[in-house]
Amino acid sequence: MKSVMSEFDRELDRGRTHDLKWRKEGVDAYLGQAVRDDMIPMWIADTDFRCMKEVTEAVKSRAAFGIYGYCSPGDDFYQAVIYWEKARFQWKAERKWITALPSVVSGINIAIRAFTKEGDGVIVQTPVYDPFISVVQRTGRKPVYNCLVKTEGHYSMNFEELEELAARPENKMLILCSPHNPVGRVWTEEELRRLGEICLRNQVRIVADEIHSDIVYGENRHHPLLSLDPRFEQQFIHLSSPGKTFNVPGLKMSFALIPNQELKKQFDEMQLAMSLDIRNTFGVECVPACYTEQGERWLGELLDYLQENVNLVADFLQKEMPRVKMEKPEGTFLCWLDFTEYHMSDEELLRRINLCAGVVCVPGGWFGPGGEHHLRLNIGCQRRILKEALERICDAVKN
Repeated sequence: MKSVMSEFDRELDRGRTHDLKWRKEGVDAYLGQAVRDDMIPMWIADTDFRCMKEVTEAVKSRAAFGIYGYCSPGDDFYQAVIYWEKARFQWKAERKWITALPSVVSGINIAIRAFTKEGDGVIVQTPVYDPFISVVQRTGRKPVYNCLVKTEGHYSMNFEELEELAARPENKMLILCSPHNPVGRVWTEEELRRLGEICLRNQVRIVADEIHSDIVYGENRHHPLLSLDPRFEQQFIHLSSPGKTFNVPGLKMSFALIPNQELKKQFDEMQLAMSLDIRNTFGVECVPACYTEQGERWLGELLDYLQENVNLVADFLQKEMPRVKMEKPEGTFLCWLDFTEYHMSDEELLRRINLCAGVVCVPGGWFGPGGEHHLRLNIGCQRRILKEALERICDAVKN
């Protein structure tokens, strides 16, 4: 019998599908320039691992029925979300809190439109997942930068600046990334409580994107923000999804947890107004298949594999490229590489790594202030591919 580890090592030809990550045309459009035909795509945050068999079987079973009409989540969907929050985070969620969504980003979009107005400020903690900034801008709101503080490679929140920004009456919302993409921090309970208190005191509503909450390493622990204080439950919004954990973002099924029923009503009405209430037939089946005891066991094996990938990157950089700095991520399957000591412009870094070496990473500058001279590397891939990508990067910067 094959071991589970060999399953994660098994390479799949995603170029045969319409998967965006591996489509050269999509990558060329994304970068605005042509990449090598033999590119190694390590950009968009999905993994190259096959889903656990229970998810595949659930999708196949539903597909075999032969009718793909409109659908809605059943009791098994809601109970699965409740089970997962309790099993993973000891948070007792309730069914009436849950709203099904196409994606976490759509949930952010809905929340911005429901709880702020055009011209309002929305605080983002850069460098951060780039749709945070673009969604704020496209809704006519103003991104307000509360840049993270980097001390010897370690990132922390700038609470002193946040106090000032939150006190300004035009700033109505903060989008929290927890765990943080791209820097890999898993925020401590103390940090989250301090953040929540500042925003609560200044009537700044927090929308917490916790999509990477399951991908946490070692002794680090993820704490859902809303679970830390009953007052947070009444004022803030939780967004999550099985998408990153189980590699199912294409099934378009995420969820919001909103305990305050008046806020939930406003949120749900905006979702209807934006025509984002249509559910994906297979996504509805996916959630109950993922959030189970078997899903927890599979996740444990995935984390072991990803941790070894993190260690591989750290060891390689130390031995072959010591001028590239990286603090090991506490969570996510993303490594944040600092090329500052090479004194290259962001344009040169993009040319050498993405275009010449053909290792497609996300340029750090795209994550907002503080991302300059960095690249985000997706390590959710087979180890052989990761080794080849690192060797190409090494050749590109040394030559």
